[in-house]
Amino acid sequence: MKLIKMAAPLVAGLGISIGVLGAAHAQTVKIGVIAALTGGGAPWGMAAAEGARIAAAEINAKGGLDVGGKRQKVEVIAYDDQYKAADAVAAYNRLVRQDGAKYVIIMSSAGALALKQNVEDDRILALTSSYSAKAIDKNSKYMFRLFSDAYDYLPALIAWTRDNYKERRVFTLNPNDETGWDQSKLSEKVFKQNDFTIAGQEVYERTLKDFQPLFTKVIGLKPEIIDLGSTPPATAGLMIRQAREMGYKGMFIKTGGAGPKDILAGAGKEGVENMVSVLYADPKNAGYQRVAAAYKKSTGQEPNEIVVPFYDAVNVLLQAMQKAGTASDTTKVAAAFGKALPMASLQGDQLTLGGKAHIGADQQIVSTMYIGVMKNGEAVVVGKAR
Repeated sequence: MKLIKMAAPLVAGLGISIGVLGAAHAQTVKIGVIAALTGGGAPWGMAAAEGARIAAAEINAKGGLDVGGKRQKVEVIAYDDQYKAADAVAAYNRLVRQDGAKYVIIMSSAGALALKQNVEDDRILALTSSYSAKAIDKNSKYMFRLFSDAYDYLPALIAWTRDNYKERRVFTLNPNDETGWDQSKLSEKVFKQNDFTIAGQEVYERTLKDFQPLFTKVIGLKPEIIDLGSTPPATAGLMIRQAREMGYKGMFIKTGGAGPKDILAGAGKEGVENMVSVLYADPKNAGYQRVAAAYKKSTGQEPNEIVVPFYDAVNVLLQAMQKAGTASDTTKVAAAFGKALPMASLQGDQLTLGGKAHIGADQQIVSTMYIGVMKNGEAVVVGKAR
């Protein structure tokens, strides 16, 4: 199993300490990140690690987190779970048992589901970007979803597509795991509610690279739209390129797991033209551009837009610590999320606490998502979905 404790020069000290604070600081707030730092999900995983790192660096640059009048530095430790549940469990155990982290970010649904009970038993406050409806339920006290999920934004995204395009015959493709199953089930329901016809559905293994046999079947059903659902960005780019090479001329829509730059890199500008996609950020927003610049300075790469909700979630977490007056008592910090929210997001939208309507508990940071359309190689924001 591959665990990566990230250090310079890749992310300028992530996993050691971030910022230079005086020796008088008696305590350190440790935030662990369990994410896919390699493989197809790496754009999301790196965004998770860097979003946390940038938020921590900003706090440390101001002298640390002020909790009850005492300044504490914030340290971020990131491990690679390669999108595998077993690796996520190993990373969690190392973070909690060896590194002493009381707070963790869990990127994947596989990791969140594998660690759901551990989090509650250990009273470790966890922030997850899991799309699975099973990751959080009415009994969850320490697991929070860190942004709006498909239940929140998908109705607006699909309604916008209905109102702006004449195509109505849809085939949906998703990974063969908890994330993909949930996305497939929900998207079918919402498409039908908006007068679309489901031509078919399919799930595929995340390790798959040759999609020609799959697209032979899909194209044969004559869909006007192919929804790539929660497919990772790099894989989505590969799928679009192969589908176009096989003669598919219809639309693509990306109802989950955004990453237009990574999709563009794999599919080419003509391949993604007019693709409709959910976006985690507005690329033109000044707040996004500031964090994107910090990301690029640290990694030498452009970020996936999901860096924004990870950055925002860490700031909500740190604000909850301040409201609770403690960084060591996770029970009090979890209870303080309702005091930390609402608050402004990086992009100026409002973050609120919600989720009870569909997960049974207010254990979710409700954020604003954006609707984008690919035009001449760029994602153009055409609306908001919340």
